Amino acid sequence: MKPDPGRPRFSAVVVARNEELNIRRCLEHLAWCHERIVVDMTSEDRTRELAGPLATAILPQAWIPHMEFARNHGIDAATGEWVLIVDADELIPAKLVRRLEEHVAASPATAGVWIPRMNYFFGLPVPHAGGFPDYQLRLFRRGAGRYPDQLHSAAVIDGPVAYLPVEDGAWIVHDRQGTTLTDVVLKFDTYAGKEARTRLAGGQPFGGPRTALWAGLSAFWFRFITARGYRDGMAGLLLSVLFAFYRFLVEAKAWELSGFESRWDPDARRLGSLRHLAWALTTGGVRRLLRRTRPTRSP
Repeated sequence: MKPDPGRPRFSAVVVARNEELNIRRCLEHLAWCHERIVVDMTSEDRTRELAGPLATAILPQAWIPHMEFARNHGIDAATGEWVLIVDADELIPAKLVRRLEEHVAASPATAGVWIPRMNYFFGLPVPHAGGFPDYQLRLFRRGAGRYPDQLHSAAVIDGPVAYLPVEDGAWIVHDRQGTTLTDVVLKFDTYAGKEARTRLAGGQPFGGPRTALWAGLSAFWFRFITARGYRDGMAGLLLSVLFAFYRFLVEAKAWELSGFESRWDPDARRLGSLRHLAWALTTGGVRRLLRRTRPTRSP
């Protein structure tokens, strides 16, 4: 699909690092955009070579911990009226293209658009464990959106935002090619370390063994039971367990960064009692619920 000169100009921004298995497919699905800007974070494979014939610009970017913040480099170079942020392992189907073009033409006051996303796991759709519609704030007017230097953050938009309605096939397809279980575990390990360091730097210390235990078990319960990840079959079960592992690993990394403090040992030993274990999980759940529902004070 080629860009229509009569439609609003779209600039796609793709941040990539060692994405030779995904980058070509991603850019082929962005051929309708007037610009396809690849921000390459010092790739060591064939990413730049494969992106070259399909991208309108390849910008070098030193590797930084937060991919979100690197997107600002591409945003600054964009010249289109609208900026579309796409990950290298995501696809923009033709039906979604039509809906985006229709939406921006009919909504002149909108500054940003949340887009639904369907996640795949090893080539299998996981709408339940993957949190569908998993809305992503990926489209905004040039000059209206930037990313904060924070892991897994959404763009900050200056102006009103809208949600694209969920329609069959009109969503971002998140389907990573060539991934192994080892790749997933290593990625989770990297992200867990980043999150733990960010948390500690923000003054949130390791919360102890009860917090760690609750983080993992509640994550599994939410993905597999509450979100009905069991309906996604074996892929849903595996993804739910991996998300639970990730949440527990963040707590473990926080303990590691705190120097493996032994003062938590008595609390961990008490969890060997069924009564203490049940009490720890109950109080942990209540505390989290109160944090979600407690009204905040006005400044």
